[in-house]
Amino acid sequence: MRKRKQPFYDRGHALSIEGTCNSDDARFKIHGLLPGERALIQPLKKQRGAWICQSSEHEDLHPARVIPPCLHASICGGCAFQHVARSEQLGFKQHWLSEIFKEQPPAQWLATIKGRDSGYRSKARLGVKFVEKKQTTLIGFREVGSALIAEIDSCTVLVPELAGLLAPLRRLVDQLASKKSIPQIEVAASEEQVALVVRHLVPLDEADIAHLKAFERDYDVIFLLQSKGPASVVPLSLETTPLLKYSLPEQNLTFSFHPMDFTQVNQEINQHMVSQAIALLSLEPTDQVLDAFCGIGNFSLPIAQRVSQVWGLEAAENSIHRARENALANGLGNVQFDTVDLYNDDISAAQLPPANKVLLDPPRSGAEHICRQLLNHGNDTIVYVSCNPVSLRRDADILVGGGYRLEVLGMIDMFPHTAHMESIAKFTRATPNG
Repeated sequence: MRKRKQPFYDRGHALSIEGTCNSDDARFKIHGLLPGERALIQPLKKQRGAWICQSSEHEDLHPARVIPPCLHASICGGCAFQHVARSEQLGFKQHWLSEIFKEQPPAQWLATIKGRDSGYRSKARLGVKFVEKKQTTLIGFREVGSALIAEIDSCTVLVPELAGLLAPLRRLVDQLASKKSIPQIEVAASEEQVALVVRHLVPLDEADIAHLKAFERDYDVIFLLQSKGPASVVPLSLETTPLLKYSLPEQNLTFSFHPMDFTQVNQEINQHMVSQAIALLSLEPTDQVLDAFCGIGNFSLPIAQRVSQVWGLEAAENSIHRARENALANGLGNVQFDTVDLYNDDISAAQLPPANKVLLDPPRSGAEHICRQLLNHGNDTIVYVSCNPVSLRRDADILVGGGYRLEVLGMIDMFPHTAHMESIAKFTRATPNG
């Protein structure tokens, strides 16, 4: 029997949503390979019963193969589809979404929401590792099929303000006495400012602080330090925590956010997504809307511009605080934000606000409990924005089984070149409530 850690030649069989190409027996998940191509396969590690592999020496090239725009695409695990033509990427993701909803199709498919495929990502969590043997610091995403940090000095998907800091940050960390105790740096770029959150496992000495302050001045960035959990984040130099900003030009809204707050990383697509959600809700001045999993008000505020009342519910207290500030700053007084754990099984339909329309934007785990409660709630329309089509399909089954109709469904390419995708769906009540 072949020792599976030894390289071998084989052909790709079927592309998977993880961005790998499976072997014909599905025992090998191969990065960088396309169906029908022959390549040298190098097994990297075994994961959930299958070997994660890398490929090289490609032959019989697939028509959709392109030269990756990123020089580090073969080693960096941040992107999965850089070797695939954009049109093919979009077609594959659309096909995968269609397959998931094959037994529960919408009445209408929406056109895919898409935008530019480079320089789009304004937030990222970058791994940091000082390598003793090389006496150098690595900063970036994980290697393909590995927990190691890929050695990169550029990134085509990060916005230029962040991509341009990769090499300078490596040189900075090289100078620090604490370089072995810094595992990650979270980076965030807004319309006017860049913030860098440095996770450090030991206290920084005065010399390290001085290096960071010099970097702040030289590169016009803001450093924040994180010694423990998210609550430990403090600014390096400022007395008050700096807030970044993004805007929704079509709605003439501006949002302030802390670098650690959840926000969409692709602001071009975020604008399209918000406008699409508003259109699907078919808002009227007399409507009352529930925005569940509201975050800092990304959907709540543009909805509030068009209706009589909005309620935003969210578990994170910091997000609710920021949402209230954003509503005040944008002059919107018809929106109420409350801290509510929407995964709490004790929440019933009777405890939800009396809205006639609902916007759902949950995490990857979906909104199963709230969807069950909405069956006995007085709403007639639900727009569901999902970052996981699998949990969306589960929740769609709940809603359709409870009397709703899946009107429309569409794919959102929030993360070009990656295996990740979002989707948006509209449900209307097909049978009277109660």
